[in-house]
Amino acid sequence: MNIFKIFFFLIFKLILISSILNCNPFQADNDDSETNNRNLLIAAAALSASGSSVVVSTLSLSESGKSDSKLILNQPEDLAVDANGIYVADSKNNRIIKITGESTVTSIATSSGNGGTVTVINNPEGIAIGPNNLIYVANTGASSATSGAYDGHNIISIDTSNSNTIALLSGANRPTNRETIDGSQGTNRYFKPEGIRYRNNKLIVGETGGYNVREVTTSSGTVTTLVGEKKTGGASPSGGTPLTSDGTVSVGTATFNAPKGVVADSSGNIYIVDKGNHCIRKYDPSTNTLSTFAGSRLGGSDNASSGFVDGQGTAAKFNGPYMIDIDTNGNLYVADAGNYAIRKITSAGVVTTVAGGKGQGRTDGTATSAQFYNPIGIYYYNNALYVTDVAKASLSTTSDTSTDYSTIRKITNVF
Repeated sequence: MNIFKIFFFLIFKLILISSILNCNPFQADNDDSETNNRNLLIAAAALSASGSSVVVSTLSLSESGKSDSKLILNQPEDLAVDANGIYVADSKNNRIIKITGESTVTSIATSSGNGGTVTVINNPEGIAIGPNNLIYVANTGASSATSGAYDGHNIISIDTSNSNTIALLSGANRPTNRETIDGSQGTNRYFKPEGIRYRNNKLIVGETGGYNVREVTTSSGTVTTLVGEKKTGGASPSGGTPLTSDGTVSVGTATFNAPKGVVADSSGNIYIVDKGNHCIRKYDPSTNTLSTFAGSRLGGSDNASSGFVDGQGTAAKFNGPYMIDIDTNGNLYVADAGNYAIRKITSAGVVTTVAGGKGQGRTDGTATSAQFYNPIGIYYYNNALYVTDVAKASLSTTSDTSTDYSTIRKITNVF
């Protein structure tokens, strides 16, 4: 460490200690205790997240029959990790893959169905790990609502202990008019489910096309809308809604604009990435209320409050955030795709940047010196973060696979 780094580190520590002691070494008098406390939280969070030990690396992947590693993944949207490997929703390849040893790629689920009840995997975007060797997938489907059974817009399971057999969990009836319907497995419907996480024998689903968050009972496939628009049949959702006010609102009046990733904390609170509103929302089931937890997009314009600002609560800014996960200490991590960055949110709502954020690129390195191309999916496992860094175009439409390709990135020493 050179003398300049030591100097600035000591100055930062002096400011932090002075804040703790309720004094300011550079100002004689400051009685704004609320501002001081907020700045202290941000400084402490930044200190814990910005050390040079944070390392971003790219996994070196190989797959039988693929001579070019850049042609293995085709816009992978999300991933999940356990002791057996990394599971990836390889969206535009219409398959689920497993990566073992952080390198070897094999397909575990395709449209062949593997002997199960689902014969079409169509644009899978969300993935979650459950108990008993089950993987759950948000089989998102096409953007348009066309007729046909089992062509996506449903939730499926993959039994990795039984020849990767694929089964339908919920969403048996394909939507014909973008409708989203609660109820039993035989009657419920989705339109473009994307984010998915498992908790306590249930799945939380961010339904982007339905502008809501839903809950699925894994034993029966029964679906309940928790928050957002709810259609009992026939009618389409009214569409994404810009925020007009921050704060707590009742579930009956709550709206989203393209909800994506979802995750729950140990208290049962659900955090939702409201991509179109450039913020993170918090749903408290104990009070049945929804609030804006971090970021903000007031005013109705698509670019009104998108941005790249660290801070607390609604003072922070995101730009098209996508997926979200949580660590064992309750810290949230967000793939902030439009800012090419990975953001951390503490339980107090303090947002800091842990990696990336200095323009688009594919540079491995430490903390914010690293660059991301298009970070979409994110998953915490064993003190590391795994990220799908996605091409802007699918392999069938990209003009240059030498630069526009998808990878898996790993971030260590964040915690």
